[in-house]
Amino acid sequence: MTHILAIDTTLGACSAALIKDGTITSYKREVRARGHVERLLPMIDEICNDSGIKISDIERIAVTIGPGTFAGVRIGLSAAKGLALALDIKVIPVTTLEAILCHFVENEKGYKGKVAVAIDARRGEIYFQIFDVDTGTFKAVSKAEAVQVRKIGERITSEIDLLIGSGAEFLSGLEIRSSEKYNAPDAYYMAQYAVKKQEMAVISDEISPLYLRAPDAIKPAPLAMIVSDEE
Repeated sequence: MTHILAIDTTLGACSAALIKDGTITSYKREVRARGHVERLLPMIDEICNDSGIKISDIERIAVTIGPGTFAGVRIGLSAAKGLALALDIKVIPVTTLEAILCHFVENEKGYKGKVAVAIDARRGEIYFQIFDVDTGTFKAVSKAEAVQVRKIGERITSEIDLLIGSGAEFLSGLEIRSSEKYNAPDAYYMAQYAVKKQEMAVISDEISPLYLRAPDAIKPAPLAMIVSDEE
């Protein structure tokens, strides 16, 4: 019997879930633009209490490693690494793009085809990756990357059957079927994915955040410079 804790703080929500032998025993999710760092550890305590276990009973931790907000990625990953070190357990890394797809494949178990996940990365960019989905399982067929919105059409090929994620609303002009239903990672579905991917568990020192671009704090290049570069 294995207790797995799943946590996510990468985007506009904070969520945590506990799963045991394939069954979710407790789960909480709060949509919030900030305050993840203050809320995450109490949330973990709450779901442990609801499940009737101690934190020391946790045997694996699944955590989103990015891409996402820089603060959000650091908060979740730091918490996962700290707990893993204290409990001497391994961590299952899940990218934010994979986490969103976890929700899709759980709800669409019979789906087969190429699905692109597109996340609004702000600053005129989309986090983007293509996956091959086959009846509840998936594998990446392209690398995760940050793509400028004006260039995303170059990544949308005829082999892609569906586009999901918060970035879909910016790509409505493209001739491709899309859905905004699956637009954020959720620990509930990450936990279910983690049960099937325990072989991916590694020691915390082997996990690094997935940053696909420079920090938002960096001053954007002047428009004149961008135009000049294009020329």
